Amino acid sequence: MIPHNPLHIHKLVLYCLVASCLSLGTIFIQTTASAQTNNKEIAPKVGDSAPNFSLQDFKGNKFTLSKLTKTKGVLLWFTNLCAGCQSQIPTVLSLKAEYEKKGVEVAAVSILGKDRKTVETVLKENKVSFRFLYDPNGTASKRYSGEYVEGTCPLKNIFVIEKGGKIVFANHLSGVQMNELKKLLDKLISDVMQKIDFIPIVVIE
Repeated sequence: MIPHNPLHIHKLVLYCLVASCLSLGTIFIQTTASAQTNNKEIAPKVGDSAPNFSLQDFKGNKFTLSKLTKTKGVLLWFTNLCAGCQSQIPTVLSLKAEYEKKGVEVAAVSILGKDRKTVETVLKENKVSFRFLYDPNGTASKRYSGEYVEGTCPLKNIFVIEKGGKIVFANHLSGVQMNELKKLLDKLISDVMQKIDFIPIVVIE
């Protein structure tokens, strides 16, 4: 019989414990990474159908994107109302004034979580008349950026959605030339008008 060496047995047990811990650690990391990946959504791109969502605006009125895109186009702006975003408010107001009656709804989504006070103060100071949506849990923000980080503007924070619900433009507002955006909106309106079915008038002499 080979005599047992207590020191050898102790080392063997210690090795087994370390190996088990490393194995469990690897499984934990893989599981966590998988959970984080599954928790993310795939951000839509131009040509995709616009993800639907329902939110209330800061006046308490319900807003459902899919209902709106049945009848008109939508310009959607996700903003944390930082100084840069606030400097864009006059531009967005001018877009609303020019295109609202032409069949394009302008709406903004707050990405400040449950902070209502900051948003309401900015809306009042800037006399904002376009719809501003309250997104306390980042539901809409996550669907359009893939993930939601409260207070942080996504890389693409402005979307133009045509009637029918397809995204035709996605960018960051600060990097967009207004003449480019207006040209796109004009084309959007023109395309909608061309799709309208006219009843032919037949004149019988």
